[in-house]
This record gives sequence, C-alpha cells and structure tokens, in this order.
Amino acid sequence: MNLAKVSALTAVSPRMLRYYEELGLIAPKRGDNNYRSYSEHDIECITKIKILNDAGMNLKAIHWLLPCFDLNSQSFKLCRIANELVEQELILIAEKLQQLQQSQALLQSFIAKSKQLQPEASTEHP
Repeated sequence: MNLAKVSALTAVSPRMLRYYEELGLIAPKRGDNNYRSYSEHDIECITKIKILNDAGMNLKAIHWLLPCFDLNSQSFKLCRIANELVEQELILIAEKLQQLQQSQALLQSFIAKSKQLQPEASTEHP
C-alpha cells in the first residue's frame, strides 16, 4: 500500500509517517521506483504508535514499547522494559497533575481573596 493510502487509512499525515520511518519505528519496503510500500505489519505498527502516542507516550518511549504492545487487547505483554517505561510515564503524569493542582489552588485562593476584598472596596468608594 502506498503512502497516501496508508495516511488515509490510519489518519496519520504523510509527513508523520516519514518521520516514523526516520526514527526507525516503521520500515516500509521500497519499490524499484523508490516509492514506499507499506505492509500489513507496517500498518499495525502505525496503529500501535498512534494509540500509544494518544495515550501520552513520546516517540522515544514508543520505540521501546512497540514490540511489547498487543494491538488486539491494547495491552502490554509481560515485558520488563514496557513496565518500566509505563511506570516512568505514570510518575511524570502524577508530577504534572500535582503541579496543575497547585496552580489550581493558587488561582482559587486569588479569587477567594478578591471576593473578600471587594465588599470593602465598594464601601470605601461611593
């Protein structure tokens, strides 16, 4: 299958497909005309990459996780590297959540203080 058809089938841009190839995530064969020819295995890998990327994994991590990811069950086989990378990603997400919660609390305190000060300000200025 050619680049345009695979792009339409997987909803991944041709530019991104070429980038996946550059990173070694996929390896489509080349015909005599030097056009890419994607196999069913390539399409399966692209689908896996898209799912993992949508889950927040970066392409470097996906490179390691790809062989461990079962597309049918959308789960990882018992693979030490996969478990370690998923655990690391969960730690990063937890840290980001904590930062967001701190930001949320700070912004809420600004609003609360602003509401407390508003009645005083309105009585001082006629």
